[in-house]
Amino acid sequence: MARIYCYDGDCGLTANELLFVIATEVAMDEFGLDDAGAALAIVLGANIIPTRTKPGGAINNTSIMSIVMRRTLNNRKFPGDFRAPSLTGWFPPHLRWTRSIGGFIARATPVIGWSYTAYELGKIGYVTVNTYNSIVDEQDQVF
Repeated sequence: MARIYCYDGDCGLTANELLFVIATEVAMDEFGLDDAGAALAIVLGANIIPTRTKPGGAINNTSIMSIVMRRTLNNRKFPGDFRAPSLTGWFPPHLRWTRSIGGFIARATPVIGWSYTAYELGKIGYVTVNTYNSIVDEQDQVF
């Protein structure tokens, strides 16, 4: 016979239904303005704007953020011969070195967005499993 659980005023939930309800509630609590900012960073950093022909090995197209940052900073370069590492491309990402401060910021923007999104999804999973395991019987626990 299946065990029945109650959660937040909802009774008659099976273990699977309870896990779904908790996951949905935790996701709704976690997603907010900061997550919209992370999504915006990912989109602004995507290479979707067509550009001139580039030398061999370069990633095609450019991002909105790259255009804006390079123009805003007037194509300023790092001092001396310093080159900052940055990731370009998606599948697989490539490590490239740049002297442009705007280019470096533009390439870091989607990395920050993806990192924050990964953190949020991990947090949602962690909180969901801990909440679920604290409610259900030992036989229905996950991990």
